[in-house]
Amino acid sequence: MKELNRTTIGAPAQPTLRAKWGMKLGWALAILSSITYSANTPIARGAFLAGMQPLTLIMARFTVAAVLFGITLSSTSLGRPAAGQPPLNRRTSLIALGSGALNGLTMVMFYYALSRLEASLVSMISIALYPIFTLIFLWMGGEQPTGRSIVRLVLGLTGLYFLLGPSGITDWWGLLLVVAGALLFAVHMVSVQWYLRPYNTWATTGLMVTAASAVAITLWLANGGSTFVPGVWGWLAILFQGVMATFIGRLMTYGAVNILGSGQFALLSPLETLLTVTWSVIFLGERLDPAQWIGGVFIIGGTLLAAEAVRWPSRVKAVSRKL
Repeated sequence: MKELNRTTIGAPAQPTLRAKWGMKLGWALAILSSITYSANTPIARGAFLAGMQPLTLIMARFTVAAVLFGITLSSTSLGRPAAGQPPLNRRTSLIALGSGALNGLTMVMFYYALSRLEASLVSMISIALYPIFTLIFLWMGGEQPTGRSIVRLVLGLTGLYFLLGPSGITDWWGLLLVVAGALLFAVHMVSVQWYLRPYNTWATTGLMVTAASAVAITLWLANGGSTFVPGVWGWLAILFQGVMATFIGRLMTYGAVNILGSGQFALLSPLETLLTVTWSVIFLGERLDPAQWIGGVFIIGGTLLAAEAVRWPSRVKAVSRKL
């Protein structure tokens, strides 16, 4: 009878040990990908300041990653479905290609915004908007945000307000590019969760990177196909973004989304912003005032809650479940 009382109808099921470790893996992948992506913005900004065209870097980045995926998938069995995993069909392959094309357009918008605005400003605006757009799409799809998610979102946006408030916007075209890029990236990530989650991550990521590469090459050729690379810094930017941020980073991102969902992954994004600002201050000489650093404290708080490093008090937990 005691055993029956512990498992009464309507009581939440206790997660298995395997499920708990799976969630830990998901958060580890999400945090590592956020750290990797945080270096993207200042590295790209440095390359643009040195004279490199945004489309040149995007084209080289996705081409390097597409070649690496091609070599890996053609020479190993990593792209084959695991036991119980459905094989890719024509419909899901087209969805993966379409989602990848959206990602390519997102990067074009983001990089052109980065050529007009400071790295820290672009990162803060995009990371503020991306979770909002993602949660709206998930809500439209039938998912309801939890109390914990709402608190994390509020902390992150409060931190971004303190970071962004004193800076102001002087380039409205740059701002428009950031907003459009954040919207497309949210569509891209939600499509991965809704349609590609059951499939092999290597296979779907390879298709998405290939599509993004095709978009980048097409736009690069249409705009004159500049091949100027500003010395060692430019080649380091291409290699880092192609290998770490796109080849390895995309695998970590989509692996995390498959485990956690795009809504949870989006709410960890303030960590990326804080790190991006830090790298921009150290390596690009951008400066933040005390109010903006206070914003970083809110961002860290939201990040800790996202990774469940901070536990709710029992009374607060009971209230949050009702929200």
